[in-house]
Amino acid sequence: MSKYVPAIVVGFLVAFVVSAGFSMLLRSAGVTPGMTPMFIGGFLGIFTAYIMANLAGTKRGKAATAEQKQAVLDFRPEPGKAMLIVFREGFVGMAAGMDLLVDDQFVAQLKSPRFTAVSVEPGGHQISMAFGGLAAKQNKPTLEGFIAAPGEIIAFRATMAMGALKNRILLERVDSRDTLTLRLTPMTMIAPAA
Repeated sequence: MSKYVPAIVVGFLVAFVVSAGFSMLLRSAGVTPGMTPMFIGGFLGIFTAYIMANLAGTKRGKAATAEQKQAVLDFRPEPGKAMLIVFREGFVGMAAGMDLLVDDQFVAQLKSPRFTAVSVEPGGHQISMAFGGLAAKQNKPTLEGFIAAPGEIIAFRATMAMGALKNRILLERVDSRDTLTLRLTPMTMIAPAA
């Protein structure tokens, strides 16, 4: 609950400032304000608090260096390992950070459009992706398994699918290096957690 306190406080401030400002504006025009400024201020305050609460779990990720990004774009995995690339696209929830875990270990948090890459040992692995903050309650997390071979490039595209009650995080395997190069080149790469 404590991570939502700033969102609630800012929401109240927005509601108060908008209501008071709109009331003063109407009075200066010679109009009796009535309840309209309170409704407008209340709506904008609730909307502000809701957006901020959705973003409460979002962290600022550290951008990768140009050399790290180029190594990924050249598809050069570490010797004896595979390279896992996960990129996020789409407009829905693009400002909310989506946590990426590989084998239950935090790798990075991705906003849209962003990507990250990490070396993985050969064998079976699991990717899980989920939101933090209030966005976590509105979106179903996802879990996807894959098997990595030495020298292999494994790439997943993460998007959102709108649902009636909850949205879903979708992971789609991308095998075309041309498609990956086209999609990843303009994106910011987020450095994986150490």
